[in-house]
Amino acid sequence: MRTGDVVVGETYIASIPQRLPEELRRPGDTPEQWRANMQLHLVRGRRITVTVTGFGEEPNMVVVSRDVPAGRVTLRLTAEQAEALDLAEGQEYEITGIVTDEDGQAIAFPGTVAHTIPARWLRPPGERLVLHPDTDLFHRALVCRDADGMTPPEIDRAAEKALEQLQHVRGLALEDPNVDHSVLTSEADHREWLRIAERVRAAGLAVYDPRADPDAVEQPPLVRFREP
Repeated sequence: MRTGDVVVGETYIASIPQRLPEELRRPGDTPEQWRANMQLHLVRGRRITVTVTGFGEEPNMVVVSRDVPAGRVTLRLTAEQAEALDLAEGQEYEITGIVTDEDGQAIAFPGTVAHTIPARWLRPPGERLVLHPDTDLFHRALVCRDADGMTPPEIDRAAEKALEQLQHVRGLALEDPNVDHSVLTSEADHREWLRIAERVRAAGLAVYDPRADPDAVEQPPLVRFREP
C-alpha cells in the first residue's frame, strides 16, 4: 500500500519478507527495540495482523503494533519479601522468569510489540491471495499421481478427506493470516479430486489412469516460491 492510503487505527495484514532490510536487522539501542526486532525476525516469510499506530520518521514508513504474548515476567520484591529472602537492605530487587501452573505448564501473558515497517508491506485484511499458476499445476499433479490406480470409492474417500483438510485450514485462517496460502493449495487439491471423481464416473472406469486422462497433469512444473 501507499502511505497516503494507510489509515491510523486500522488493522491490516503485513506480509513480512524472508530477507529483512538492513535497518530492520540491527539489534536496537534499547531492550524494547531489541525485542521488537527479534519478534520481526521470527515472523520472516509470514503474514501477520497489525494495527497502524502512526507514521515513521523516514518516508513511506509506518509504525504498527501487534499482539505478542509474553512468556517471561518481572516481579519487583517488596521490602518484606527481600527481608524474608535475607537479601541486603538498601536496594530494590526483581525476579525475572516464567510463571507455571500446577501442572508445570508455562503461562503466557498478553503483550504488544511495535514495529516501524515500509507501508508497501501492508495489505487490506480482506484482500485474498492468488495462487501462482505453477503452484496450482504442481498440486494438481500430486493429486493425479496419488489417484493413479484408485477405484471410484477410494477417490470419493480421498475427496472427502481433502474437503475435511480444506475446512480445517479455513478455520485456522480465521485466526492466522499466514494460513491463507494453505487454504488456496487445499482448495486446489479438493478441486482436482472432485474433477477426477467426475472423470471416472462419466467414463465408467474401474480405476483411474492419469495417462488416459487428457486433463491430467503428469509433469509438475517447478514451483516459484519467489517472484523475480
